Amino acid sequence: MYYFMLTLHGDSGMIAFIAFSSLAISIFLIEKKYKLNYKILNILFIIANLGMIIYFLGGPIIGWYMLYPLSTQCSNFIGIYGRHFWISYVGILLFSISVEIASIYLWRKSSSLVFISLTLMVFSMPFLGVTMILYIISAIKRIFISPIILAILFWEYGSPDTYFLTFVVFELLYTIFKPYSMKWITWSKYPLIILPFLIFANHLQTWPIPSAIRELSDFSTIFLTGFIAILFLNLVIPLLKNSISSTIEFLGAVTLSGFSISTIFSVVLPFNFIDPILHNTYYVAGSFHSIIWDFLITGFFLGFYMFVSTFEVKKIVKEHLLKASILTWLISSTILSYIMMVAGYEGLIRREVVFSQKFLVLMDLMSTFAFIAVFGIGLAFSIEISKLIMSIKIKKVKGKKIMKVVEKLRRNF
Repeated sequence: MYYFMLTLHGDSGMIAFIAFSSLAISIFLIEKKYKLNYKILNILFIIANLGMIIYFLGGPIIGWYMLYPLSTQCSNFIGIYGRHFWISYVGILLFSISVEIASIYLWRKSSSLVFISLTLMVFSMPFLGVTMILYIISAIKRIFISPIILAILFWEYGSPDTYFLTFVVFELLYTIFKPYSMKWITWSKYPLIILPFLIFANHLQTWPIPSAIRELSDFSTIFLTGFIAILFLNLVIPLLKNSISSTIEFLGAVTLSGFSISTIFSVVLPFNFIDPILHNTYYVAGSFHSIIWDFLITGFFLGFYMFVSTFEVKKIVKEHLLKASILTWLISSTILSYIMMVAGYEGLIRREVVFSQKFLVLMDLMSTFAFIAVFGIGLAFSIEISKLIMSIKIKKVKGKKIMKVVEKLRRNF
């Protein structure tokens, strides 16, 4: 159960949430300039979701990183497909194909940082598809494939994946705050496209890979961090001189704050002197979860808030409650991630059910702040979803029962 839940939360987060939210914000930004074919996008979205459902129905229980060759053995699945457990990987294959087509469609109409994000998606999704095909072949034909090859193929997709949402969130911020210099974005364009493909070895620090490849990824990560810092400073420099006057600007400032908070302790990770032991602890888990929670999720909420603001909505509650809920999320998730890093520095290993008794207090603290964080972000999204429901204009509704349900929802909200 532990490893299945690990797989469920990891794959739904890294593979599904990152791709879907990146495409959603890309669509939101692109549709301001171009008319999009939503019938095609809706069909691709449904197929991608069905693919993930097919995958999870197979129930891989070997951990979300899909460690080969364990990932192609029937004993490591919950068995809903019986001996045909390889069908699970057909699900991710469907997902990768549909997201690839959607990315190419939007890529042709994109520009600036959205173009960078969609470029990463267009050229990295095939790696995920090829990996799934090799998993299927391995499971059916019992052909042995080197674990290193499959791990590298997976992380050639996985490394750019971690930056899909990063760049579209920055593009959102650039629509809110006036940058210091647009030339800085132009100078950063190609490094931001190329470098994410060179850092795959950072995710393989506990594997026996050649030192030259490891160091290439380390230095590529350092350079990539520098170019992303340019995007960050390009917004922070002018923001220091201006006051925040709206809720959108407040959420933008929170997102930027989350970026600075989450990257402080991640900067040291590429360096080889802490490998590979620390890379197998909660320190790494805490650092990348901090980026996800403090920057990516707050950034996605910013995009959702801006989307809801395009409708004619009534203010159901005062904006102070929304701001308080987002700050609750930011503060509690930051504390949670820092506790994880402290536990990792003290030796708590990742992906292990059994741990020393001395970590029990830290585990309880993690759970406590996790509940607080979920309450904060849940309240924030509930407020915006409520606005969205209230803004829906119904032209024709067939059936009295449907109308009663809709009216009941309106009264409750």
